[in-house]
Amino acid sequence: MVRTLDLDGGNFQALVRIILRDLGLAAQVLRAANSVMYNHSGRPILSVAHATTLLGWLELRDMVRPDRHIEHVANRCPGLREQLLASVLTAVQSRDVAAAVGYPRPEEAYICGLFRNLGEVLIGCHYPNEYSRVIVSMEDENIPERAACFRVLDFSWEDVGRRVATGWNMPALVRRSMQASPVAGSSLERSLASITNYGHNITHEVYRKGASISAMHLDTVLDPAGHPTPLAVRDLARIVDSAVEETSQTFSSLRIAPETLRLSHQARLARAILDSLDTCGAAGISLDHAIQKAAGTLKQAGFDLTPFVSTLLDAVHAAGFDRVVFGLMNEGLTFIAGRLASGESNNFANSFYFPMDGADGPIRAALQRKEDLWVDRARDGRYDRSALVTAFDPAGFALLPIVIDRKTVACLYGDLQGSLHRLDALRPAFARVRDLIAEAMVVGRP
Repeated sequence: MVRTLDLDGGNFQALVRIILRDLGLAAQVLRAANSVMYNHSGRPILSVAHATTLLGWLELRDMVRPDRHIEHVANRCPGLREQLLASVLTAVQSRDVAAAVGYPRPEEAYICGLFRNLGEVLIGCHYPNEYSRVIVSMEDENIPERAACFRVLDFSWEDVGRRVATGWNMPALVRRSMQASPVAGSSLERSLASITNYGHNITHEVYRKGASISAMHLDTVLDPAGHPTPLAVRDLARIVDSAVEETSQTFSSLRIAPETLRLSHQARLARAILDSLDTCGAAGISLDHAIQKAAGTLKQAGFDLTPFVSTLLDAVHAAGFDRVVFGLMNEGLTFIAGRLASGESNNFANSFYFPMDGADGPIRAALQRKEDLWVDRARDGRYDRSALVTAFDPAGFALLPIVIDRKTVACLYGDLQGSLHRLDALRPAFARVRDLIAEAMVVGRP
């Protein structure tokens, strides 16, 4: 959503409003503000305005850039663009529900509403094929999303959201509000959680199911004293209309019509993605076989790390990546260098060298922040000027950190000259290769 902003001459309130309309950016800001680097009081920060002031303009300059907007992740799974917008609708509705029942800090309700569906957004972004199966199950079998999640994933979206929010050191109020069932705590905490779920359920009923306001059957919301408080139909109508009006510019800028938030629309896109998986099915089966075989050799006598890693790199290359490299950190963790490669001669491994001091782009994002990266440059130009892209000029690439004892000690890199979209089905397998190499490095320690 963030298209352009002059931070030096910009308006502070305008900046806060922009952050509040972008789930990813709000997550970054609150995560940074609640880190030990900035939050020295130990009290959770739930206000974006407070977090913005705490971080300062220079830190925000790196976060708020013209290329940091929804489109970079929206094309990676069916309806993700719409789900990100639904998060903003839930936030606005939660804030207005809070005001309607007298909750004293409506901005907290907005933030909790914005993050209420974080788990679904993350699964959709990083595991689009599994997400597509969940959506199709919901539509074809008419089952609740929680049941569909457990059928495909063995866990719910809420479980993912709470776990990630904990890892990001997000305030407890945000984590509790991701829980669909009633929460324990003070009357205010229970009220906030019920307000958030109420706002979330409005979005689900009105936009995903297409129900009319008069036909909705929602649980009552808890007021600040913890008492159940029903909302009149006229109040619900006002809250829904107000949210539509407040987000109308965002709907327009993203070229989204409200009817595209329907589950039926999302399911059509999901089926198209699942149908396309057949084109790389054989490659996936071959890679899965290589992974199973490698896992069986981990604890064999005479285990040798080098051929173990080389075999897995060759399997990844055969599955569709043009070049694959295993990079290793030096003992001082000051640079990462290629050690083994597949797809080209060892010259490629030798050219994979990046210092960690002042690392930019994907090296910083993946290795210093310990985050998996899948980048299709046709859709995502964030890293076009980075040292890695300048050196190798891939059309798409994946960069996965290998973390042992909470330190990034190595990485797995793969790229190709075609669209990365055709390898989306291999994401879980590629991550499993990374995990196996991490296990092998522990087993192979002297």
